[in-house]
Amino acid sequence: MKKILLSLLTIGALEAADHNLYQHSVEAVASYSFNSDDMMLKDGSGWGLRYNYNLSPLEAWMPGAYQFAFDYQFKQDYVGGGSSALYRWGVNALWYADNPSPLTPFALLGVGAQFFSDNLHGADDGLFAAVGGGVEYQLRGDFSIFGEAKYLYGGDESGFLTGIGIKYSFGQ
Repeated sequence: MKKILLSLLTIGALEAADHNLYQHSVEAVASYSFNSDDMMLKDGSGWGLRYNYNLSPLEAWMPGAYQFAFDYQFKQDYVGGGSSALYRWGVNALWYADNPSPLTPFALLGVGAQFFSDNLHGADDGLFAAVGGGVEYQLRGDFSIFGEAKYLYGGDESGFLTGIGIKYSFGQ
């Protein structure tokens, strides 16, 4: 029994998520946006791309990565008629929980800008603040899958964005 337990602990330690191992990572995300009623744009799906510049934080309060994000929401109907696609560009700071597990939670804080393809019913392009988090599961050293949720506050054009994706890390 001790040998089995020791073997499992050793395997777990070898497969542990190490965000300091690679300096860069790219992510592909499938998303669903829950838009505020004030936006007048119905909820909808989309996709996103991310680039992370990973750091080696010395203290727990220091970010583990800086993220440059692009999200696209497919053309959705407005409540009052018409439709619009939604483009979001953002910069986020990520804080990873330092643990010896392949399952790693993270927190996210950022800012960005969003643009509508058709500004109808009072929807305005503008800035937003993002706060959220998620969990990442390390498949192997350079591949992982993740899920995230973040609230985007931009006045009347606010929303809750959820996503799942795959992450590839590279560059040592």
